[in-house]
Amino acid sequence: MPRRWQRDLHRAIADTSYVALRFSGWLAMTTLAAMGVTVLFFLMLGNFTPLGFFSQIANLGSRFVSADAVRRATFVGELRIAAILIFGVIALLRWQLLIAILVPSKGPRHG
Repeated sequence: MPRRWQRDLHRAIADTSYVALRFSGWLAMTTLAAMGVTVLFFLMLGNFTPLGFFSQIANLGSRFVSADAVRRATFVGELRIAAILIFGVIALLRWQLLIAILVPSKGPRHG
């Protein structure tokens, strides 16, 4: 029969694993939503048509390739800031779910 400290250790490992899996799911979905907002932005610029969408992407790509190193670095920095802001807004909108994941429930323990 396992000792009490072994049961407590197994329970702590199980609880930590559960929270880590739930948090990684929350993080993945928030990241995918942020990427979706970026795609939606380019779709909107292209009048929600595939041709317009890919024309906007091609325009951005050709201008990025033809720019000098300083302008590329500036653009990449601005792109990072925009991505962080989009992720932050979506994370704030999904804040309640994150709190529900991190705060233990008050229900009965199983196992």
